[in-house]
Amino acid sequence: MPNKILGMIKEIFSDVNHEKISGIQEYLDLLLKYHQIKNLIPSSNKEYILKREIYDSYQLIKHLKGDSYTDVGSGGGLPGVILSIIKPEKKVILLDRKQAFINFLELTKKHLKLQNTKISENDFFDKEFNASTDVIIFKNFSNKKISKMNFEEKFIHLLNTCKNSSQVSRVYMLTGTPVLNLSKTSLNMYNINIKKIISPYFDTHRYIVEIKL
Repeated sequence: MPNKILGMIKEIFSDVNHEKISGIQEYLDLLLKYHQIKNLIPSSNKEYILKREIYDSYQLIKHLKGDSYTDVGSGGGLPGVILSIIKPEKKVILLDRKQAFINFLELTKKHLKLQNTKISENDFFDKEFNASTDVIIFKNFSNKKISKMNFEEKFIHLLNTCKNSSQVSRVYMLTGTPVLNLSKTSLNMYNINIKKIISPYFDTHRYIVEIKL
């Protein structure tokens, strides 16, 4: 991996030990390699993925509470794989319904020896689905069942679906500015905390949303 990219990884994860830095390097290599075949992430530009996707994912991870997590719609593993590497003592479930993503996540788990991680091929909206973790995480989650809803409708629908899993006590979302326009009705329905991610790389900001169910 070029020295510039390694330097960026060390900059983003400045408080992380060498062993975990190495794991993140290996994951990034795998992710970009298989992205060329399976279109796993928004861009093939390493710097962009590090500065936007991985930096923001790490900011989310630093705010997480709980002991076990389900990363819904994990896709290429952001933020779930980073979470697994950073917090090996925590239980992490990477959930997706698409076989291409599941295959990549299984390969990543094996390659990185992520003993704390389970790969789950499931549809979050299946009536039989029941999350077995304290926390559910959404990062830019999309699904055809909610694609025609506006942001607030999606937000409430996701939370109502989370409530079907009795063990879940918190939900975290990594999302954009529409969360700032939630109505008072929605804000009063849940205990919601919104924190802006201050990025050193971009002028546009994402937000971490914590919801206590």
